Amino acid sequence: MTPLERAIVMLEATPDDTTRFSAVMERLVDAEVFLALEHATSNEEVTPKTVQFHEQEYVAIYDTELRLSESIGGEAEYLSISGRALVQMLADQRTGIALNPGSTAIGYVFELETLRWLAQSLNERPNEMSQQITQVSAPPTLSAKALDALSVKLTAAQGLAEYVVLVEASDTDDNKNPMLCFVGSMPDSQADLAKLVQEYLQFSDQDGAAWDVSYLAQNHIMVEKLLKVGLRFDLPALEVAADRPGPGTVPGQPPILR
Repeated sequence: MTPLERAIVMLEATPDDTTRFSAVMERLVDAEVFLALEHATSNEEVTPKTVQFHEQEYVAIYDTELRLSESIGGEAEYLSISGRALVQMLADQRTGIALNPGSTAIGYVFELETLRWLAQSLNERPNEMSQQITQVSAPPTLSAKALDALSVKLTAAQGLAEYVVLVEASDTDDNKNPMLCFVGSMPDSQADLAKLVQEYLQFSDQDGAAWDVSYLAQNHIMVEKLLKVGLRFDLPALEVAADRPGPGTVPGQPPILR
């Protein structure tokens, strides 16, 4: 069972639980999904396969290649894409998302209005602050659910830093907030890491809480202090992806959905 499926099963057990609904949205955003294609006209333009439910059109996605093959056939064309990118690409379209249609796997329908809300949430950017940190101490007590959600979310920082340390930080204005300090060489990753933390807060029971994010090189004098008082999360190393040519594989150039 994939992380997205597990989140859906938990939501189905308590469908009115807004935290579990948010968890489904977050797992979609973080997942690699397989978009079924009618045909690929070029590397820049693709036509997704759609299904109809109650006169509404939905693009068909699958959370594993095996499930896509089960539904459509082994020779089916598809596009491997992040859920995040797909949601943003569909934001201006009149199309929802159907997960695993035609397969025996757990399915879910993401309605058009839900996707528009999710795309808007993904476009929000964290504020950049300039206050100086004056003291760090042991992190505040978080629930087991909040810590588990944070650990899962931090896996999305794969390859962006070596590890991250959670502490409580006091600044020059006497504010005390939880702070996540990413450690490692990350000259081009700071905005992505800050956005990742913001998404954790949006999609968890920490929504509305103020958290700080900082970045330090491994040899910075503060790292030793942080490790003494803080909670360390090791981040997964970056995996070298297998060569899989196809539509949308050029970095920074997502295909156009027709």
